Amino acid sequence: MAKKRVYDPALFLAVDHRDIDVTSPNLLILNQPIADFPVFARLWRNTKYRICADGGANRLYDMFEGKLEKQRADYLPNAIHGDLDSLRNDVRAYYAARGVEISQDHDQYSTDFGKAMHKISLEKTSSTPKETLVLGTLGGRVDQGLGLLHEMIREENRDPNLLLWLFSETNLSVILRKGHNLLQGLSSSELFTENVGIVPIYGPAIITTSGLEWNVKDWDTQMGRQVSTSNHVKADEVHIHTNAPVLFTIERAAMSTSHVAKQA
Repeated sequence: MAKKRVYDPALFLAVDHRDIDVTSPNLLILNQPIADFPVFARLWRNTKYRICADGGANRLYDMFEGKLEKQRADYLPNAIHGDLDSLRNDVRAYYAARGVEISQDHDQYSTDFGKAMHKISLEKTSSTPKETLVLGTLGGRVDQGLGLLHEMIREENRDPNLLLWLFSETNLSVILRKGHNLLQGLSSSELFTENVGIVPIYGPAIITTSGLEWNVKDWDTQMGRQVSTSNHVKADEVHIHTNAPVLFTIERAAMSTSHVAKQA
């Protein structure tokens, strides 16, 4: 019998600090606007190794323009990595002067996402499951959004211990692997709305669910046929059995800036 995988996405958005150690998640900042500072601040506090993929450093720097400018120095990444063709000179100078590692990879057959993931793999030496929180977007260009979802499954196929969490504009998404998947803390945390989807973007799947408003049993799901979107969470634990990888996505609730504490 396949091992049950347990997911607790509310941990990453917790107000209180987690015990940060070698097994703590990484934070990967992609070259997309960071529109939600409260969410960003919580993800930052609950991670240990933070890396910007090339132009992601521009986005991090620019987020602190205006009222937040005095806090910029409190949020220094561990590294900036990629082919560096998008990194602005002023941003590079700012972070280099503050001791941030800036490294270049000239490989033309990999994206900055892939380059950054390789860099992360060199930093993580623990044999325990490795989690990386990805701050990116599924909005904007359709090809880039689909490309990001493609890269997520590619990276997880390369490393069975890897788990990627995608924090996009208003949603949290994760790839559920073959077998029994348990997602907990979805309704009690008040961090998420009830809106969820189980999308077979990686190929046909047969799923069985519990904890949703519209549960299914041994249900064939496939793009172009039937797909469970606009479903609703009705329990604190959601069980999803699948015979193939599927994308699970849930909408995040609005978060108040009053809960954001200054990074120590």
